Amino acid sequence: MAERQRKRPKRTPPDASATPAFVVGEDRYKALVEQLPVGVYRTTLDGMIIEANSALVRMLGYKRPQTLFNCNVKDFYVRGEDRSRLIEKLSSQPISFQEFEIRRADGRRFWVRDYCRGVKGPDGSIHHLDGILVDITERKTTDRKLKLTLRKLRLTNEKYENLSLTDHLTDLHNRRGFFTFGLQQMKIAKRLKEDNYLLFLDIDNLKEVNDAHGHAVGDQLLQGVATILKNTLRESDVIGRIGGDEFAVLAMRSKGLGERALLARIEEGVQRFRLKKFGHLRLSVSMGLVRVDPQKYQQLDDFLAHADFLMYQQKRSKEREGKHP
Repeated sequence: MAERQRKRPKRTPPDASATPAFVVGEDRYKALVEQLPVGVYRTTLDGMIIEANSALVRMLGYKRPQTLFNCNVKDFYVRGEDRSRLIEKLSSQPISFQEFEIRRADGRRFWVRDYCRGVKGPDGSIHHLDGILVDITERKTTDRKLKLTLRKLRLTNEKYENLSLTDHLTDLHNRRGFFTFGLQQMKIAKRLKEDNYLLFLDIDNLKEVNDAHGHAVGDQLLQGVATILKNTLRESDVIGRIGGDEFAVLAMRSKGLGERALLARIEEGVQRFRLKKFGHLRLSVSMGLVRVDPQKYQQLDDFLAHADFLMYQQKRSKEREGKHP
């Protein structure tokens, strides 16, 4: 039986007048470039603009591409060296990523990130540059604001650190705090026409304690003496740790308790503390006390130096008499 031949369907030739479903070739590429939200360009090596999409035309502040083609790309750079650096990079590498500032037609500046490729000819030299420009002004502005905020924060922290008025080990005023509040105390005393007294106190043998038993024990002694001063003196008195083992007190004269009695109470408090906590240590304090007349113009430093001198005399006297515990 003869084998039946199957008939193949005839193919209908395409209608040349019909509109194609997709743009093809170069037209399709140009349509795609026109739809991109970033600037696309092609320039000669010397900066003449050969091609530019609509996004780039708008980015640079122009209305028509023809106007842009009459410009040289070098005119848009805020810093000419950015263009020179780009060319230099492309001479040794095929692609360059670079951020720089450019100008719009109206002179306004903005930041871009340039993704550029050097297209070389048969002779190996760059014939033209193809690239994409992305507007990164918003990101740069945010970065700049962040850097400014961080700088202000750092300066503020430094300011507060410098203006810190508290000694963190003893919780007393530090030297800056003592002078700050001490001057206020003197102004109050002057207004009330009351005398102050200034006490300078130094812990004897603290270096020996640190050398023999460590700074942790020395810190406990400093904290103990600070507690004694706070418990012995009034809350309104200005107490400060003004040096390593040096303390100062500025207080208004009290009618109930004389200055000599106050010195005795401090010495007794130190010895009770030594016997209770560190009976095996040699611990004592030397003190100097001066009267401060706030009606007389004199720097607090001068009173402090005088009290320091009296304290030093007492310390030397105790050493000669062997009265250190």
